[in-house]
Amino acid sequence: MQNSTDSSGESMSDPDETLPRHDLPGGRPGPGFTCVFSNPPVPAVQNARATPGPPPNPDFAARRTSAGWQDLDPREFDRLRRLVGAAGGQGDGALATMSDEQIARSLGVVVTEGGHPQVLAGAVLLFGRPEAVHRHVPQHEAAIQVIGPETGEPGAAGEPGARMNDFFRWPLLRLTEELLARFRARNPGREIRYELVRTSVPAYAEQAFRELLANAFVHRDYRAVGAVHTQWTSEGIEITSPGGFVDAGRAPHTSALSVRPPRPRSPLLADAFRRAGITERSGRGIRRAYAAQLAGGLAGPDFHRSTADCVIAVLPAQEADLAFAHFALGRSSAGSPLELPDLLVLTTALRDGPLRTADAAELLGTGKEQARRQLTGMVGRGLLAIDGDRGTRVWAPSPDVRRALREAASQLRPRPAPGPRTATGSRASSEPRTTSEPSPASGARAASGAQAAPGI
Repeated sequence: MQNSTDSSGESMSDPDETLPRHDLPGGRPGPGFTCVFSNPPVPAVQNARATPGPPPNPDFAARRTSAGWQDLDPREFDRLRRLVGAAGGQGDGALATMSDEQIARSLGVVVTEGGHPQVLAGAVLLFGRPEAVHRHVPQHEAAIQVIGPETGEPGAAGEPGARMNDFFRWPLLRLTEELLARFRARNPGREIRYELVRTSVPAYAEQAFRELLANAFVHRDYRAVGAVHTQWTSEGIEITSPGGFVDAGRAPHTSALSVRPPRPRSPLLADAFRRAGITERSGRGIRRAYAAQLAGGLAGPDFHRSTADCVIAVLPAQEADLAFAHFALGRSSAGSPLELPDLLVLTTALRDGPLRTADAAELLGTGKEQARRQLTGMVGRGLLAIDGDRGTRVWAPSPDVRRALREAASQLRPRPAPGPRTATGSRASSEPRTTSEPSPASGARAASGAQAAPGI
């Protein structure tokens, strides 16, 4: 009996080694992704006199399919168990002890109808063999591309810095692992230290990328034709998914997304990703994406290009402000970490100048009274100071914050490196170096107290 293969020619019985990989499914390169998707027409009601039943479940993952248990891959269940174990307490540890069928039923993607198991679309998306995914969920596809700066098109395999234009029809857990592995391979970091604590400040926060990628898979419209695209461009990492926001045709104020209550398009898939430990279990992944970026001295995610047809999330390509990352690390090490509202207010005030209460309310997506309580609390914790004249109250970073940023910038300045030993045993002079390699602009911003952290 011959082994079945997926569209890339991979034997389904072979070990799953997804990185490096050279036999990926081919895709049509294009000049970038545009938000043009089509929805299949809704069939007309055939019998208007039929007794109305319960409204259909809007969750695509809850749809019945003709797939059978043989269409699900045991390796994907093993992948879920491994993800749960690697996530520690963040995942649902009970899943790691269940059988394949128990896992599928616990996640609600396999149900019993007429005494027989019914495989839902969510089971195919999570655990299906590639050929079964293509057959039962033909709209599902994902792409990862590096867009060349000169042509604006995906680079060929031989071009330096542009080696990816790959399309996949894999189940979601495998796909998430593959794209995360490729992200890590292209995301260098610089090390900073606060006292005895060392951390790496990457070009993009992995937590932010993970949450936005999972968000695209969970919230995309699987009825619409089109792939989830992950693209590296000169402007940053762009993740595009078919289907607009669930409760709004267009994106609201971009930072207000961080305070909106979660409303997934597919509750079944959202629950599976949370229980696997891929995303945050409270369902506040966008908040975590913002916080991870801002705490690392990076710009927050940008959603302003989203439309009614697609959601476009961008992690901007902006050099990290190591002085602000050092300041945030110090607060965390001291047991007083900066929460998301603190980060939003501080980075915006450092970049744009003092804020009025109305400005902070718009930034936080709250009313003025709630914003005033947040600002007053930050004053009490030494993060803000009240300023202004002629009765106009404004809120500015406190002198303690500005002092801490200046001290951080001075610690991160390049130090002379020991040169090679001479014949007398002394060392020759050398060019300055530093382990964190901060840019001159970063230190200058923090030292002057202006633009100490990128805003959103």
